[in-house]
Amino acid sequence: MNRTSAHRRLLTAALCFALPLGLAACGDGNTSEEELHVGEAAAFLESSEEGGSIGADAVADADTTTVQSIAAEEVDGLNQEPVDTGSVCDFSARRQAVLEKYDDNGDGTLSRAELAELKADLGERRDTIRPRLAQVGLRARHWAFWRVRWAFDEDGSGTLSAEERAELVDAMEARCERLRAERLERFDTNGDGKLDEAERQAARQAVLARWQAKRQELLATYDTNGNNVLDDGERLALRQDRIAAAQERRATLLATYDTNGDGVLSTAEALPLREEIQRRIIEGRDAED
Repeated sequence: MNRTSAHRRLLTAALCFALPLGLAACGDGNTSEEELHVGEAAAFLESSEEGGSIGADAVADADTTTVQSIAAEEVDGLNQEPVDTGSVCDFSARRQAVLEKYDDNGDGTLSRAELAELKADLGERRDTIRPRLAQVGLRARHWAFWRVRWAFDEDGSGTLSAEERAELVDAMEARCERLRAERLERFDTNGDGKLDEAERQAARQAVLARWQAKRQELLATYDTNGNNVLDDGERLALRQDRIAAAQERRATLLATYDTNGDGVLSTAEALPLREEIQRRIIEGRDAED
């Protein structure tokens, strides 16, 4: 892509101010292919391990099979305790974990073959991320990351250009910094700029409490036999309701963005929605809902 969006300029300024070591934001723009793909993999880890509905409005461009798969992933995650350990978000650590996973010869950088393996494992379309990358994290929400990546595919090609990939990586790094600051503000009670064990435990317990409250709300609606778990039939009912809600949201988004009324989003029609999702991601929205 030849254009530089307003989002990109603002994000670059924000990252240069907040992140002295920001690679893509503050350098000369010649971010290496390795850095971009390692950063994208780190973005996958971040979006996977969050508990919220990051990028959910990408459902506007989801077909029926995709909507069903998204709902199934969400429902499957409801019986799992949050993977959040209470630590602050650390994008650099996520990058390092990816690098170590793929740097088979241990020389601190990715050879052409090692980078090719990472690129293949990332995939490009929908749920093509492969197990080796998923193993780097505590869990893998493939469809959460598909929604994020869709938001940055501004030309609608189904693959990310170097510029689009850089925008995605910068946005997720900025998101991580915002979430880090928010957690420190809430739980860093001694003001030393980091979380000690007790503070991490407090953050972890707050996440668990939200999850338990949400779980109890769902059980009150769907646990028809009262055994305090969702059995297969009850999970099916929940999944069907999630599919219906996603389809309703898709219809609402189409009514807003499908200006020619043909029932699909053209590249031009989708761009404002993609940019709105980008904005929400950068602002750290939808992280815990």
